[in-house]
Amino acid sequence: MTRAEAPPPLVDRTDEFALLMERVDHAIESGRSSVVVLRGEAGVGKTRLLANFAFHAAERYGEAGLLAGYGQAMLNSLASDSFQAVRECLRSLTVAVERSGSRERLDRVARSFRQNAPDWVQSVPVVGQLLAASVKTGQAYAASGPETLEMDSRLDQLLGFIEDVLTESPLLMVLDDLHWADTATIDLLTTIALRVRGPLVLVLAYRPDQLRSEDQSHPLQRAVFRLCRYLPDTAMVDLQRLSAGDTEVLVRRAAGSSGASMHEVARIVRLSAGNPLFAESLVRLDDRGRASAPRQITAVLEERLSYLSGTDQRLLETAALIGFSFEVDYLARLAREDLDDVYERLHVLFDEHGLVRPADPRGGYDRYIIHHPLFAQILRDRGAANAPRWRRQHARLLEILETEPNWDDELQVRAAAVAVAAEKRSKAGALALEAARRQYTLGAVSKARDLSRIAVEQTPSFQAYALLAECQSAEGDHVASTDACAAALACASTEPVAATLDAQVRLLWARNLRMTCHWDDTDRVLNELLAVHPESDPVHAEAMILKAEIALCGPVQNTARCIELCDAVSAMSSDPEVQSRAYGHRGLAHLAAYDASGAEQWLAKSIDVARANGHPYAEYEALHWLSKKTMACLELDRSWELLEQLARMSQTSGVASENPPHLRDSSRVLGLQLRFDEAADAFARFADVSRPSATGRVAATLALQVRELEDIHGRIAGQRMLNELQRNCGDELLSAERRTRLAEYIRALGDRPADWNPALFAMVELGVTPDDTNAADAIFRFDVPRLSHLRAGLPGE
Repeated sequence: MTRAEAPPPLVDRTDEFALLMERVDHAIESGRSSVVVLRGEAGVGKTRLLANFAFHAAERYGEAGLLAGYGQAMLNSLASDSFQAVRECLRSLTVAVERSGSRERLDRVARSFRQNAPDWVQSVPVVGQLLAASVKTGQAYAASGPETLEMDSRLDQLLGFIEDVLTESPLLMVLDDLHWADTATIDLLTTIALRVRGPLVLVLAYRPDQLRSEDQSHPLQRAVFRLCRYLPDTAMVDLQRLSAGDTEVLVRRAAGSSGASMHEVARIVRLSAGNPLFAESLVRLDDRGRASAPRQITAVLEERLSYLSGTDQRLLETAALIGFSFEVDYLARLAREDLDDVYERLHVLFDEHGLVRPADPRGGYDRYIIHHPLFAQILRDRGAANAPRWRRQHARLLEILETEPNWDDELQVRAAAVAVAAEKRSKAGALALEAARRQYTLGAVSKARDLSRIAVEQTPSFQAYALLAECQSAEGDHVASTDACAAALACASTEPVAATLDAQVRLLWARNLRMTCHWDDTDRVLNELLAVHPESDPVHAEAMILKAEIALCGPVQNTARCIELCDAVSAMSSDPEVQSRAYGHRGLAHLAAYDASGAEQWLAKSIDVARANGHPYAEYEALHWLSKKTMACLELDRSWELLEQLARMSQTSGVASENPPHLRDSSRVLGLQLRFDEAADAFARFADVSRPSATGRVAATLALQVRELEDIHGRIAGQRMLNELQRNCGDELLSAERRTRLAEYIRALGDRPADWNPALFAMVELGVTPDDTNAADAIFRFDVPRLSHLRAGLPGE
């Protein structure tokens, strides 16, 4: 938080403050990163503690060059804007550097943004103004067409910026209220925590009660599990309610010179039950002479607002409509008030009532922030109760936003949310679709999915459904993506659509049908594409590749046909990525035909083509296929080397082991190497991170893995694996629901008979559907009809 003066420390949090400072000490002295997770209920004092900490850390370690930033995720109608808390943190950091008066440090930060994170410049006005037209932002990259160099993802850009800054300065990033952050923001922060090495202190704060769900699927909850598992030094700090003594001190400080009688203090201490915001609000109400006080904090806050004039209450409701932080200029225009008068009224609300406070500006706009998110939510609820007025106010805010030139990513998402609330369906659909495209380009797939859904709801169209399908497919939700593709193609029958776009959606449709084992439908869609698109068309080659996959993985395996199709594709296409895939699928076909040496030859060729032409994703895919071959042939040391190489190459998360297939394969190899504790840990994580719809496949995979261990190392090996997994079920780093489910699988497998069929056992005893069992079995044996037959024919077996 960047202010000339520290926020008033009304609550004594000496122990927590000291722990946070120790983390900064350690990071600066050791040059190593540190993560702190701070949890506490609403009103317990998280924000005030963190604001004081950020301010004093910047003061104490100024000579060491510490750069400190503070950002909050904020609730709005699209949840929290993508990367909002991170943007606020970067703004705060750069404003602090500017206020330090060191032009050298400001130039250094600006230069790093320009070189490493051009796409973040729009989010940091201080830097944007300094660089002016000399910086080419990510939006300029996107607009300049396909001939430009490929832009790094927003994640990679920010990582590059942080790593560059850390070469000269320690860095403190404080992110607050992350219970409102979207999945893209949580993924970004988790990756920073796991991958950055250097004097970085990352403080993540949230309300635990906001994360509760039956399946414990909140992205932040799962991220905390990951951090604790991979970074054992992560500090978990639970900010407790105050003791009666500390609450009394707070009450007397808050009462100030007016004082408070012993009876009044005792009454507030009792009613507030140690919640600082509750206590402070009761102090402000107490001089109104109430005979009794409400027992719920929201009721107290409502009461606190009720003593404002009607005009000021409406002004705050309008401010909350704009956002938890709001531009003063927007507020004046929406309230139809003189700008200077609004500044004066905000000063009174700040100085006398403590309901707002100044915030860092956004570009040329001064901003204030509402005192606490609970106040903002109450004000929004009150404003929304008058639906016609609320809708009209949003419509006027949209008009104001439309007058702003050069929208950045933040304003794009914001405008879409405002248009939805204004019930401007046509505008909302168009704005949401434009924002979704931008978010998808930047790698914020979850936010792009949410925006695409809004576009579909507001103005259903081919383009909106097509983008939604892309997002869902990228997230692995193949069933939903299949439905979205079908909806897009239905729209194509009533609106003009370019033939290339229609073909792209049909290919995506076929891929998702293939992933959901709808073989006949996949074949039909591919035949339609092949009939329309000649061999010279890239669509033809893509369709042929999918045909080869059906020949290899479909209900009737035909490896000769797969090889024939792969040869045809490699001959007709000059695209190295397509050629690499053709060679790779041919290699897998040789493996399924029990030809291990042929598989090795063609898989190596697939890797060579991808590497020679600089296709990292194609190389990753080819290496993954080679790892399948080595597992099938029990080349376990080589398998592990390939899995570690894939982990290093992964750019989708902090560690590749967060990818369920990578976890599954790692567990299998580790078990076959008799490293049962590591194997069990990897499998537990596989079960934990897999989608809820994949629980059946997880159960079947466990049965198959235990049986393979028994076949190769004896029954005792399978039992040791189950015993280690049982220990993992007591690990609090696994979500409770997944822990319970895994324990049920282990208990059932403990009663397996001496001579058992794992696929049949999965269906009968574990309740897995035949489709899920067959899919897990095909994946486990790499589409080789009988792994035992392949392995029996290997040299030395």
